[in-house]
Amino acid sequence: MNKWITAAGLAVCAACAAFGQERAAFEVASVKPSNPQVRSIGLSAWPGGRITITEYTLKQLIHEAYGVQPFQISGGPKWMDEDRYDIEAKPPASSSSSKLTTPNPKLPPPQEELLMLRSLLADRFKLQLHNGTKEGPVYELVVSDKGARLKAAKNADAFPVVAYGRTGVAELPDFMRGENASMQLFAARLALEFQRPVLDRTGLKGAFDFVFKYAKDFGDADAGPSLFAVIQEELGLKLVPAKGPVDLLVIDRAEKPSEN
Repeated sequence: MNKWITAAGLAVCAACAAFGQERAAFEVASVKPSNPQVRSIGLSAWPGGRITITEYTLKQLIHEAYGVQPFQISGGPKWMDEDRYDIEAKPPASSSSSKLTTPNPKLPPPQEELLMLRSLLADRFKLQLHNGTKEGPVYELVVSDKGARLKAAKNADAFPVVAYGRTGVAELPDFMRGENASMQLFAARLALEFQRPVLDRTGLKGAFDFVFKYAKDFGDADAGPSLFAVIQEELGLKLVPAKGPVDLLVIDRAEKPSEN
């Protein structure tokens, strides 16, 4: 699954309540079971609007299409977390997505194509769902007592993103990079890391650039500072445990797709 959080993803999440009102659709789409011998998970958008998705479960597809975190998806059959699919799709020539000229295929599809992906899930997987809410643990992202230590974004036209990465060396910590990122975007990425909602309570406006390293294993002191510690030390922010509403997408129906 993709390890970024983007402004487009947030926009889709905000539109979840209207998921039944949109019927944008791909002109051509192929859905096939993944080859178990190939392990190359990912989602890419290409010039002309073509998208390719490999090794995705239905739950991961819902995560992408609706801009919600996996912990916000409730119910559904067990195979939603197990069976993997490859998808290749092309938008109609009349759509704005067909004019896509992304310089980097690793960037996520535009919001229009995420709406098309919702239609594909309804058509091919017979997906039906509804909104729900439950009370649960959350984190509030706040400014620390010593004040925020954030640098304003250098390029206001840069694609807004907060991405997680690995150094490739087992002994070295992971890292997180933000470019032209709002605090709302950062909070959404932290929610994916902690698997619980993170609410932006910083009051900070605008966009920022940052990069920091942290220990993926929060209990391993030798691996480097934990995500909690590095956010406070390097960014001047703090995560405070709290209770609050957790928005859900509740699965009413899902079927395995038929052969193409």
